[in-house]
Amino acid sequence: MLRRMIAAVMLIAATLGAGCAQDHARSVEEENMAAVRAAHAALADGDLGRFKSAIGPNYVRHCQAMPPGLQELHGTDEFFAFIEEFILGVSEYTDEISQMIAQGDRVAYVSTMTGIQTGPMGGFPASNREFKLVNIVIHRLDNGKIVETWVSWDNVSFLSQLGFLPPPSADEGG
Repeated sequence: MLRRMIAAVMLIAATLGAGCAQDHARSVEEENMAAVRAAHAALADGDLGRFKSAIGPNYVRHCQAMPPGLQELHGTDEFFAFIEEFILGVSEYTDEISQMIAQGDRVAYVSTMTGIQTGPMGGFPASNREFKLVNIVIHRLDNGKIVETWVSWDNVSFLSQLGFLPPPSADEGG
């Protein structure tokens, strides 16, 4: 009888422990999503100070759509210089998150960015053209700070909208 009682208590404790672990994971994921939303809102509002405070000191950004020297940015100096150039080069900037999910220390979302390129970006002069760009972003967080990001977006569409890359014509098979 004592063995059954001990087994029952152990089963209950294991079940409660698993529930607590799931609740803890959920709360960490919710906290991470809130941190990402806050960072995203700060950038969308043009509040670079608040945005910078959301980024960890050893930050890394990966984006295959960028020119070779910008495909991986290591450290906040490179990343913030890139962000500041983008913000200065775009007016009427908006960026709206449409979907967001989290698992463990990762938060992924899809957003739609719009604006007008009114200033230079990298080697491209101001085009004064509007753009609409869908981004797929995954952030890794550590202690509430974004420490690594993977970004995917259609660079051909972006450059075409700005007039820097003509889209393929129908007779070219595009």
